[in-house]
Amino acid sequence: MKKTRENKKNNESLKSINSQRAITLIALVVTIVVLLILAGVSLSLVLGENGIINKAKEAGDKYGEAYENEQSELNKVDEWLEENIGGSTGGGGSQNLPSTGETKPYLPGDDFHQVPGTDLSNGLVIEDGEGNQYVWIEVPKTTTVYPTAGLNITNFTEDEYIKIENDLHTYTDYYRRNKSGTLTSFTDTYYADTDNTGWFASATEYNALKQKMLKSVYQNGGFWIGRYEAGIETNRTSSGEATVTPVSKADQYPYTYVTRTQAQVLAQQVNSGNYTSSLMFGVQWDLVMKFLETKGVSQDDLRSDSTSWGNYRNSTFTLNRGKYAQYNKLSTWYNYNQDLANCVQSSVKQGASDSTNSILLTTGASDETKKMNIYDLAGNVWEWTLEYTSNTSNPCADRGGNYHNTGSYEPARSRDHFSYDTTHSFNGNGFRLSLF
Repeated sequence: MKKTRENKKNNESLKSINSQRAITLIALVVTIVVLLILAGVSLSLVLGENGIINKAKEAGDKYGEAYENEQSELNKVDEWLEENIGGSTGGGGSQNLPSTGETKPYLPGDDFHQVPGTDLSNGLVIEDGEGNQYVWIEVPKTTTVYPTAGLNITNFTEDEYIKIENDLHTYTDYYRRNKSGTLTSFTDTYYADTDNTGWFASATEYNALKQKMLKSVYQNGGFWIGRYEAGIETNRTSSGEATVTPVSKADQYPYTYVTRTQAQVLAQQVNSGNYTSSLMFGVQWDLVMKFLETKGVSQDDLRSDSTSWGNYRNSTFTLNRGKYAQYNKLSTWYNYNQDLANCVQSSVKQGASDSTNSILLTTGASDETKKMNIYDLAGNVWEWTLEYTSNTSNPCADRGGNYHNTGSYEPARSRDHFSYDTTHSFNGNGFRLSLF
């Protein structure tokens, strides 16, 4: 009886244990099923058509499209600013200047404006608040001009500046050669000047200005030069101190008796707005020649013989305004319509076989010495530049010829060399302003 009770008790214990095991197994199965369901839901959320990964991909695509659209709109704004405000290197006044896709003239400052009746077809002229006038020299931003540098420079590294300069030399190669075709040895390279105050302190300083010019020319498709040779209200008759700020106006005495370094110091004093004023580098003078060629002036008139449009001793042309003075008698000036035997008759300058009867003119005295609204690039006075002649005794280069020589001997393209000491600041050397 006792054993029967014990057996019964044991059977009940086994049933309890089996029941607990069954419940645990069911719970495990249920847990596994729930986990599988959750895993399926998670995979669907991650990998499904509307899953997280697809949604993230769609968001990335939409962000890329939005970025491209934003950049496109910003580019349109940049283009508008360049066309209407004045280029990418800082502008001046709000007046819109004529422009094309290849050249974008700018107003250097708020007090500059376009001179009525001038445009890109006949020589675009601007004037500042003091009446100084400048003409735009086009240097088209095209692959023809920049085959090596290309049209997409933004960083302006040393290597890229070299490419820009080399491309401009190739573009103007014809004017870097003399009439026989020999390439000039003159370069836009630093050279020291220990005899005058105000010259570049180092090659670094010189190259910084040259690179600023190259960048501006590249970005804007050109630069400004004085419409007239640098002038002064009172005639200079000797070398020495030169502190009066030059002007670029008609009917002024040419600013002569200045050394090359004095000319650069004076050029830097003029109003240039947000830009830089300077003498021209040699490559800029060559670019002026190329610009005139593209506007219809023959290569021969520029490189071989400029007698027909420059003030040389053998030139003949009508005087329209201003004054003139005879060679070696420059203390006496005559009104343009005042006759002087063998020099001027009835407002017409006479040709001379020697320098004795040659005449120096005030700025812009004859419309026949004008090309594309630029006066006296040929003859009248030599114009100092920042070019180096490679001649250690006479390192300073000037361009364009002189009134007492002939137009075939010193055409507009011509180069000459002088020393920078005071003995070479004389009545036949002046300069012209440049803005960039």
